[in-house]
Amino acid sequence: MRGERRYDWLLGLALFLGLGVLAFQGIALVQSFWHMPGVRAEETHTPSPLAQLDRLERGKLVFQAAGCLSCHLARLEPGGPLVGFPIGPSLSNVGMRRDERWLREHYINPHKLIPGSKMNSYAYLPSDELDALVAYVKSFTPTYEPAEEPKLVIPERFTQEQVERGKALFASQGCVGCHMIGKAGGVIGPNLTRAGAHGRTDQWQLQHLKDPLSVYVIGPTDGIPWPMPRYNTLSDEDLWALVAYLQSLRE
Repeated sequence: MRGERRYDWLLGLALFLGLGVLAFQGIALVQSFWHMPGVRAEETHTPSPLAQLDRLERGKLVFQAAGCLSCHLARLEPGGPLVGFPIGPSLSNVGMRRDERWLREHYINPHKLIPGSKMNSYAYLPSDELDALVAYVKSFTPTYEPAEEPKLVIPERFTQEQVERGKALFASQGCVGCHMIGKAGGVIGPNLTRAGAHGRTDQWQLQHLKDPLSVYVIGPTDGIPWPMPRYNTLSDEDLWALVAYLQSLRE
């Protein structure tokens, strides 16, 4: 009889503890739903540290965090050095070449504007960060470009005659109308004052002259709008002269 009562007491204790555990788990489950994203977001939302910065400062941080410098050359500060890698087009004065609408669409869906583009989509960025990024890149204008005269350093593989011929062709073929070298030239295309110091190979420069967009996309380029025209009608001698001149433009 006494053994049965002890058994009943232990069974009751076990049931009590079991109910306690279930109650605890139930409370934890309710709390997890309570703090799920989208449920009472006003109490769980943590403001981004970027919100304390002005728009251009936020854009600069997003630009760096997104890895833009791993493919593009740009000046992070007005008058500062050109930094980054020359895989994609230079962004040194992209603020003059593209408007805000184009830049935003390009970050969201680069393949829509430039089919075959090697650039990744940044559609994952929050809208405010995307706006800040566009504003920052839009600030890359010729106003921030240093006006400095180029220094010709001719690589041994080229001759003085080739470089002089290339310089003349650069003017006669209209390149100077879009690109600035030193204190002269246009502002539609990237500044080429130090074109030879940016790490482009001779073959890259040659292909860029023949079909400019082909060095930035995968696949055919016919029908895709691009500001720079093709110079594939020039003779090989003239093309290599232009390459020699561009590769000699250094610090």
